[in-house]
Amino acid sequence: MAIARTGVYVDDYLEYANTLPAELQRLLNTVRELDDRSQSMINQTRQQTNYCLGLASQSLRKGNGSIYNCYNTNNNEEDEAVEKMRKDIEANQDSALSLCTEKVLLARQAYDLIDSHVKRLDEDLNNFAEDLKQEGKLSPDEPAILPPLPIIVPKIEKRRNFYGTPQSQSKRIDFRDRDWDRERDRDFELMPPPGSHRKDFPVPVEVEQPIDPNEPTYCVCHQVSFGDMIACDNENCQGGEWFHYSCVGLTPETRFKGKWYCPTCRNLPQFQW
Repeated sequence: MAIARTGVYVDDYLEYANTLPAELQRLLNTVRELDDRSQSMINQTRQQTNYCLGLASQSLRKGNGSIYNCYNTNNNEEDEAVEKMRKDIEANQDSALSLCTEKVLLARQAYDLIDSHVKRLDEDLNNFAEDLKQEGKLSPDEPAILPPLPIIVPKIEKRRNFYGTPQSQSKRIDFRDRDWDRERDRDFELMPPPGSHRKDFPVPVEVEQPIDPNEPTYCVCHQVSFGDMIACDNENCQGGEWFHYSCVGLTPETRFKGKWYCPTCRNLPQFQW
């Protein structure tokens, strides 16, 4: 009977969601661990790169004449050390990229986990409302699930850092003061998710999915984030902040590696040359 069923909805859902906190904590702890490992590799790669550049600079000051000679000195041991370090740098870069891919997949798992619990809650609420209607405690014309209340949140800059995670204005990098290291880091930041440009990966098929009405929208198309996107370098961008490649005529193979401004910002006087 309806009366008997309505009394167990809460208990059933609490039992269903009992493992959610622990599972989320496990996923997020793994993401943090991978992040620490990838950052360590990036720092090591930076040190090795600076060391190699230092050797090249010393060779030039000694009068070897060209960059070519810097890596072809008479010191075979030094040449072998530089070559080994070059291979280590490439290996570290590949490993860091692989770890970043894992982080993205784990973040997706966390999102899907929460989404499944939200859907289960909606389903239970719908069944609960139907039971209340059968008991005469709810009007038959009443919607099963009431529309969500508006969520009031403080206005923040919806900028995104590495691989599209939101960050507040207080954590934003000042790109006006960037140096060579910042420029390289910016290239990593604007890089599409690992594997999206590899030719041996099949092209993903877009599947229509229900869109969360509270999810922020971007781009000139005013849609949610998906696929490959690029950020406008104007910190006060009013044109959408992040843009889908297809909407601005870019592809993973032709993505812009320098400063890039959206169509709206390019029409502003300060960004016209």
